[in-house]
Amino acid sequence: MFRQVDHLIRALLFTLFCVAAFSVRGLAVSSWTGVLRNSAGKPVDGAVVRLHSPTGRFDYSSPTSSQGLFSFGHIVAGKYQLSASKDGEEWTTSSLVAFKDGLSLSAGLETSPLHHELRVVAVTEGSAPQASGGENLSGKEVSSLPLNERDFSKLLLLAAGTMTDTNGSANFTQQFAVNGQRATATVFAIDGIDTTDPEMGGATFSNFNVDAIQEVRASSGVMPAEIGHGAASYTNVISKSGTNQLHGSVFEFLRNSAFDARNFFDRQNLQDPRRIPPFVRNEFGFTSGGPLVIPGVYNGRNRTFFFGEYQGFRQVLGTTQVFPVPTAAERNGIDTTAYPGDTLTVPVDPKVVPILNGYPMPNDPQGSYGARTYATSSKVFTGTDQFSLRIDHRISDKSSLYARFTLNQITGPLTNPDQTAIDPSFAIRFFDHQRNAGLKYSRVWSPHL
Repeated sequence: MFRQVDHLIRALLFTLFCVAAFSVRGLAVSSWTGVLRNSAGKPVDGAVVRLHSPTGRFDYSSPTSSQGLFSFGHIVAGKYQLSASKDGEEWTTSSLVAFKDGLSLSAGLETSPLHHELRVVAVTEGSAPQASGGENLSGKEVSSLPLNERDFSKLLLLAAGTMTDTNGSANFTQQFAVNGQRATATVFAIDGIDTTDPEMGGATFSNFNVDAIQEVRASSGVMPAEIGHGAASYTNVISKSGTNQLHGSVFEFLRNSAFDARNFFDRQNLQDPRRIPPFVRNEFGFTSGGPLVIPGVYNGRNRTFFFGEYQGFRQVLGTTQVFPVPTAAERNGIDTTAYPGDTLTVPVDPKVVPILNGYPMPNDPQGSYGARTYATSSKVFTGTDQFSLRIDHRISDKSSLYARFTLNQITGPLTNPDQTAIDPSFAIRFFDHQRNAGLKYSRVWSPHL
């Protein structure tokens, strides 16, 4: 079944890659986030930042927060006059500012008392308010960092006071203990919509395609009041949105045992002549975004945008297993170890014979359990499919609508690979099929609300 699904997915990936390759003329503006400051470097709150096109076709406005934060989404490429106003005082840029397709800006504005001029300045620090600790990583940083299994939650280990929780993991993601608190006290969200595992804590959608991540904001310490639950940390994964230009990406990563080193217990024998246990890992996926256009029905350019992503994961991991099994003599009721120099014979009940024969024969007399040692590898299969679709609709200059649906299906891994090495019918498989949906309506009623 998985082989057929893989073939179908690969054909879809190739089709999307061809469409993206011939359709992308550039990237697209997704957002502009920054901070408005005065000439002394202090944030200006309660102001309104405006973008006005000379043709009058496009106008955008954003009020500033108490930290001076402002943000714009889905800016149509072109030249704009920038201005900021507060309490009847207004500042403007001396010239038009050009916005090109393909830019996701993170720049601030600075007011000048000279001629009421407004200047665009670059900023390096995260503009969103944070708690007393944590990390703030851009999409470029997320995709460029070496991530095992492309799991974005591993980035949390970059933050001070964060470590893996030794109590285990669930939902195919490692749990995290922040500032000495349990993993159940961590909170995860996608675009501000809670996706925390209600039982174990941690992210339920950790294998979210990193190419679809705009930013990861992790806070710890004294938590903001709007989070509502969890006292250890809050991680908000901000996903990318579609724009007026069709854009996307395709990827595939392969890893196998040919790149691995042998551990101490990996020994060659007749039953398992391989140098090391088998291991094959394949990760693949795609992203695609753009305007929502239905020919002859609806044209969503400058108004309605979509962004979808998929990531698949297939892994066969051979884990080394070393345990004692009955010797050939012991299966016949002969014991030479209870009394050294003596042989003890015990009648074997016929009802026990099938159980004894169910154990494999010893294959490593030099191993940890002497003549009883059996060393082998147990294949553990894990398959995941994660998909999400995001829709952004600009109702007007003051209101917008956002909707997202995320699906995550995990099959495996086996929870008892040591027992399946004895008998594959002992397997206990792990299933975790999750769904998450969110809807958000935003409206600017006034510069202060």
